[in-house]
Amino acid sequence: MVPASALGALLDNVFTECEGGSAILRTTSNGHSSTAITALTSTTRSILVAALSPSARSSYRNSWQIFLTYRNDPASLPLLTIDICNFIGFLFEKQYSSSSIVSHISALSYVHKIVNMPDPTQTFIVRKLLKGCHKLLPSQDARLPITKNIMHKILAAIVFTVPQALNRVLLQALFLLCFNAFLRLGEIMSKTLADKDKIVQVQDITFSGDECNPSTLQIVLRHHKSQKKNEPITISIQASPNFQFCPVHYLHRYKAIFPHASGPLFQFINGTPVTYSYVSNELSKAIAFAGLDPKRYKGHSFRIGATTHAAQLGYSESFIQHLGRWNSNVLHRYIRIKSFQL
Repeated sequence: MVPASALGALLDNVFTECEGGSAILRTTSNGHSSTAITALTSTTRSILVAALSPSARSSYRNSWQIFLTYRNDPASLPLLTIDICNFIGFLFEKQYSSSSIVSHISALSYVHKIVNMPDPTQTFIVRKLLKGCHKLLPSQDARLPITKNIMHKILAAIVFTVPQALNRVLLQALFLLCFNAFLRLGEIMSKTLADKDKIVQVQDITFSGDECNPSTLQIVLRHHKSQKKNEPITISIQASPNFQFCPVHYLHRYKAIFPHASGPLFQFINGTPVTYSYVSNELSKAIAFAGLDPKRYKGHSFRIGATTHAAQLGYSESFIQHLGRWNSNVLHRYIRIKSFQL
């Protein structure tokens, strides 16, 4: 077992980046009264810590802090099943969402697995309690839609929150495209370099009509969530007479300024792919500048907002499902969308 006196150091070893020197993670087992000691060098521990993203490490460490505060007395590993059960009850009383409760229990599970101990979170009663929480506390999507008026505010805020003029052009085109094409941010932004070929590429965008003022934009989605048999979907967006909020106009302008011949559609001027985290951070800054809560507006809020706006315009539910590509049984390969009159 891991005694209470060593638990804090163990959590630091698992969740804290190594700052040099040797780090030793010791676990003990009471099997046959023998003691097993595993020594991890600083390099090995750094590799282990890197297995989790910085946000996951912070979240898991916070979960343990909540658990230890709840217990109000020292804890040793392995944790008792009854303690985990009552911790779930505590979180339920505090009105945590079911998804948050699962996340906190996952943090407890992770450490048990790291030190190769029996995982009490996998017991039958714990799994049933989590299932009960899911039924009684269904997860609620706290993300709010980016509506027409909020889009106006975001585009205006970018002028003040993004110091580089070229990046302002990039983000304006990206945000308007996400909204008008019902795009998931992950369809045009990669979270890792390994996924950069699975998002919309430069060659997936074409314009038609006047060379200087195109009337139509076509986007080929080769990888999307509802995809079947690896068949791409083509989205066609018609230009809006209001250039100030026209995705076709802004994307055409972006392409003229950023003349990349290959690679992801959205790249910085030096050819580096624009990352998911960069877009999320800049969106949060613009949202905050507009006087709104950045915790409630994320990349998916464009898609939610597009759906909301379409409903306000009187589009039928089936047509909105078609535009958003939610109905996997619909075999439409060509989607036509008029730019919203923003």
